[in-house]
Amino acid sequence: MDERAPLANYYRNPSVRARIREYCGLERGGRGSCVFVSAAFPVDVPPTGWSLDPRFPPDDLDALLDRGADIFRSTWDRVSLPFCIDVDYLNATLLGHAFARPGEAFARLEPTYAVVVELLRDCGIETLALMTGKGYQFTGRVPLDSPVIQELADLVADVPDWHDTLASRLPPWIADRLAAVHSRAYVATGMVAEYMAHEVIRRAAPRSPIPLVLNGTQVGIGPTGRDAVSIDLSFAGDPLDVRHMRVAFGGYQQHRFRPDIYGAEVAALGPLITVPRRDTPLDAMLSGPRQADGAARLAEGGSAHIPVSSTGLCGLIAEYRQSPLARFHQSFSATRPHGPEAWPDTYDRLQPADLPPCVAAPLLAPNDMLLKPEHLQHVTRFLLSEGWAPSHVAGLVWSRYARDFAWGDRWTYLSPRARAEFDVRVFAGMVRTGLDRGVDFNCGSAQEKGLCPSTGCPHDLRVSRDRLLASRE
Repeated sequence: MDERAPLANYYRNPSVRARIREYCGLERGGRGSCVFVSAAFPVDVPPTGWSLDPRFPPDDLDALLDRGADIFRSTWDRVSLPFCIDVDYLNATLLGHAFARPGEAFARLEPTYAVVVELLRDCGIETLALMTGKGYQFTGRVPLDSPVIQELADLVADVPDWHDTLASRLPPWIADRLAAVHSRAYVATGMVAEYMAHEVIRRAAPRSPIPLVLNGTQVGIGPTGRDAVSIDLSFAGDPLDVRHMRVAFGGYQQHRFRPDIYGAEVAALGPLITVPRRDTPLDAMLSGPRQADGAARLAEGGSAHIPVSSTGLCGLIAEYRQSPLARFHQSFSATRPHGPEAWPDTYDRLQPADLPPCVAAPLLAPNDMLLKPEHLQHVTRFLLSEGWAPSHVAGLVWSRYARDFAWGDRWTYLSPRARAEFDVRVFAGMVRTGLDRGVDFNCGSAQEKGLCPSTGCPHDLRVSRDRLLASRE
């Protein structure tokens, strides 16, 4: 066996391949439902946040498994719209902690995991919960012929701007196209997932030993360090055709591929397998199924089909429609950001010298500070405290993304407007609904999170926090 591809032997197990194909919707004898698969290889330099894992036709799956790759399936599906939420362990100071000490990391995740399971059960939403290297991926799906698709689409007034540029992003072997109603429904899954994430935070925060955040936002120093639970729904800020997700029974070797991030000691640890947890206790999950031999035995029983979530999701949509978050989303969409032609007379007139340095810095050097969620949250909080409409905060961020800050090809496959509007909407929504009380919107926390340039400025962010909280009352 090639030492550079330690999972190649594991992938030779017929049950493992059968489960992976089920998750991808690639049953034998048919065309299959996932539009593409992606792969990360042990011998390649992994992509950074600026690029994508390479895409391959689903027919190449067996060859990719032979090479011991980590496998992903497209979120874009020919017969269904997937519904996905990730719950991950973050640690800003010990980046590899989830791999080096999984017992500690997953124990801190456990209260949130239990709340997600409880909430999904209460809503009647069926999902498959996969245990990954540092958390969980919950996936369900809505068939495209379900009435729920139109219910979702009705939540979104406009077709996303990335829909019209779909063909320019596709490799020549993808002939599929995406209906406008499905693009709108996809955007709406992010809005409903956002509502669900709010409910998870409200229920889990009193039980969790570490703070809960959205979309990988770094936190300051707490009782256990700078660790947190991240509920990630960031998929909804990007075009459907570029997103992918890990597959059941696929390898998880991120820590092995990135010694530059996690360190040589963590990178030397063995590969992990992404496996369904179902009703298995945490201790039992950590002791065997995530290793190749245990995962292969688990693959011999049961299935890895993504369950249909339509019935329960219909009820969740009804709850969302009546929520303060839905009302905020409506007001956010009702105010249009200024377009590029108006930027010289609007967003460009903002003077960074009039802002606290911690707010000005990511606006002056958006690559890559303005891509980091903690900087985006900080800018959003401050500008809201100054009376900015959330949609215009998003417009300002869009105007920075659209300018030449040496982005490379990033915005050829992503939408600067959609990305800006999604991220700002999420952070502003937390403020407007009372979920974000600004407990870390102060100078001390800004220093702990690396937001403060340490210029000795006279600004006191506690004053801005008080204005922020008063603005929603």
